[in-house]
Amino acid sequence: MKLEPTYREVPRLEAGSQASLDHLESEGFVVIAGALSASETATALDLTWDYLESLGTGIDRTDAATWDDDRWPIAVHGGIIPSQGIGHSAAQWFIRSVPAVKRSFAAVWDDDDLLVSFDGMALWRPTTINPEWETNRGGSWLHIDQHPIGRPGFHCVQGLVSLLPSSPATGGNVVVPGSHRLFESIPERYTDRLARIDSSIDHFRFPADDPQLAETPPIMPHLEAGDLLLWDSRTVHCSSPAIEQADDDTAEPEGAARGASLLRAASLVCMMPRSKSNPSVIAKRRAAIERRTSTTNWSDRFIDADQFPQVLAADRTFELPPVPALTAEQEAMVGTL
Repeated sequence: MKLEPTYREVPRLEAGSQASLDHLESEGFVVIAGALSASETATALDLTWDYLESLGTGIDRTDAATWDDDRWPIAVHGGIIPSQGIGHSAAQWFIRSVPAVKRSFAAVWDDDDLLVSFDGMALWRPTTINPEWETNRGGSWLHIDQHPIGRPGFHCVQGLVSLLPSSPATGGNVVVPGSHRLFESIPERYTDRLARIDSSIDHFRFPADDPQLAETPPIMPHLEAGDLLLWDSRTVHCSSPAIEQADDDTAEPEGAARGASLLRAASLVCMMPRSKSNPSVIAKRRAAIERRTSTTNWSDRFIDADQFPQVLAADRTFELPPVPALTAEQEAMVGTL
């Protein structure tokens, strides 16, 4: 039987607080309350729609009939859009630059000289309109984003900012509390499974019915709009669609067609100390700005998300966003040579 998450209210803690660091250390994840204010969240969501409508495929934010697969940007597991210039969209650069977001990562590292990932976003279309838009079930792809042999010990804290509130009827991210403590035992517990993964690949997926994880079942933590979820890359996690049916009386945004609202909009963001990187990687990062190349969460390596197999296999083209005009603070987060 696959492990399925339960929805849970969890502590929502202040950005950069000792309480948030303690929770991250003990549970392997933490929710930062209101990293984006209500107005900042609204701006970020509006910029996200600007990006989607600028792809040149005919997407209209007020008309869900234009959100079909032929127009929607290419997505991978969990409804994540990793490419098509999204890593350098105005929405992503706006979110990365909100002070509380950086403050949360700076507290983790005790360092504010940070390089930011050029990550994408998880944008979920309403399954009430098309059930085929449902993303991967949570129990089917529980994983960690760090190779137990290639990267032993603590290396990275990942993050996402939720631009919409979550609920059991929307779905969201899933974590296994305390599972980062299983990390050191993975080479012994999963010898054959790990042997099939090159040490440079930072993705290890657990069996769907893993008895080790059943001891501490996965949860789907509640997020308010603007909250930042942080998790240790050693923490077992994934995302999952709704685990309860939506209320038929759920209100729609003013001016939108019935059902014309996203279930989920989450900005993936990760910051790591510049000291973990090197001039070769930083040079590639700087070139990525002009090319609008997106990356994974790692900033100490340059992993080009435009080269993901699902992206390369798609026979579609999209208009890229303009080259971002970065502020001095944003330039520093890219890295200077």
